[in-house]
Amino acid sequence: MGLLQKSLVVFLALAATAPLFVETTLASSDRQAYPNILIILVDDLGWHDVGYHNPTIGTPHIDALADSGVRLDQFYANPTCSPSRASLLTGLFSRSHGVHAPVTHTSEKGLPVELPLLPQFLSKVGYSTHLVGKWHLGSRDPRFLPTARGFDSFYGHLNGGIGYFDHVFSGGLDWQRNGVTIREDGHASSLLGAEARRIIEAQPTKQPFFMLLAFNAPHTPLEEPDGSGRGHSGRETLVRMIGHLDSEIGSVLNVIDRKGLREDTLIMFVSDNGGSAPKPWLLEFLIPPLRDGYSDNGPLRQGKGSVFEGGIRVPSVVSWPGTITGASINRSPLHLADVMPTLLDMLDIEIGAVDGESFLQVLRGDVKSREQPIHVSIAGSRAMIDWPWKVVQEASLPILPKLLQRDSWYLFNLENDEGELNDLSQEAPEVLRQMRERLEYQPTRNEVVFDMNQPWDTFGGEETREPWAEVTVYPTEK
Repeated sequence: MGLLQKSLVVFLALAATAPLFVETTLASSDRQAYPNILIILVDDLGWHDVGYHNPTIGTPHIDALADSGVRLDQFYANPTCSPSRASLLTGLFSRSHGVHAPVTHTSEKGLPVELPLLPQFLSKVGYSTHLVGKWHLGSRDPRFLPTARGFDSFYGHLNGGIGYFDHVFSGGLDWQRNGVTIREDGHASSLLGAEARRIIEAQPTKQPFFMLLAFNAPHTPLEEPDGSGRGHSGRETLVRMIGHLDSEIGSVLNVIDRKGLREDTLIMFVSDNGGSAPKPWLLEFLIPPLRDGYSDNGPLRQGKGSVFEGGIRVPSVVSWPGTITGASINRSPLHLADVMPTLLDMLDIEIGAVDGESFLQVLRGDVKSREQPIHVSIAGSRAMIDWPWKVVQEASLPILPKLLQRDSWYLFNLENDEGELNDLSQEAPEVLRQMRERLEYQPTRNEVVFDMNQPWDTFGGEETREPWAEVTVYPTEK
């Protein structure tokens, strides 16, 4: 009996009174010892941008995944792309892994190379490991690249965003396979879906795979999936992009079903941050990447780039038919940093100290009480969630003169105020004081930060420089 089977037997025994884990046949000789693991990470998807939260959005395949598994409805990411990907792969909050903001085209830094990543642990127990899609954790040093960090294969783009059809990022083609630039026709979501299907089809029998399928949709630029450009209102284009994304997810799930792998595959669906919601006019004028904010974060406050709920609370589902009972909702407060310790706990793989906490008990239907609070941060703003309390330090805009910069502090009770409408800092000053002290005391690793004085990233457009796969040091601009 393998490690996974042993752990499931323990779970079944412990959950005898109210089990969520159901009987499994993983111990039979014709099944592989470890489950396949597929993490579908999407980009900038808002709370109300999925059908199971908003019936006006057509996402039948994502909805079916939710029906077959457990919805994690109090799940948190970081406010932007790179920090969330780093947390997913390291089990650490931003304060520990050092990626505090998106890695831009001018940055020579990346995810610190001394940190062990999830695929490295999985490779050691026999998994094949694949990254299909967006990396966004450093591209200047070969040591930062996915295939140097535990992935057997990488297909997709290194940087934060691309034109969906021209695959250009900040003037350079950013589309590659294992470090070599390739030129392919097609919408990025379609190409990524096809690559994921190809890998799963070719996967050797009885060898488990780990795949991080990191779609760049529905991140800007907003481009119609049929290649017709924009052509509709911003929200209509975004909805069409989400529908196309859902279709590609469905096509990957169909291959898993057709190969008879569904009960051998744990699937997680999650967004890397909240949706890109409209910002104040001044911010959109000064910071081009904040434009085109047409996501719907529902009742949640603000959106991508914010430490308020709309920026960090994200749609998330875990599905594993035959092992996890479907159509359930769990509201335990969880974070992307919890994913690695959960998977390695499931496989009985030991890891060192991390910020994240295993939520295996959530997958069998229990409520998880965290041992440590959740921390998120970006550009001087920070938040800490110690359920049900949340403290927020909102930094002043960095464009303001120093004399005018003043941080604002807020306190919310999320249990009865998910929209963060009622600041309780005046009503509960002692709670605010204690949480503020804990938040300010936390040591922070200073690595990748956002520099507003550098040129902005651009997504799509004319090629004006070498492809990104061939670049190790950004050339001096003439």
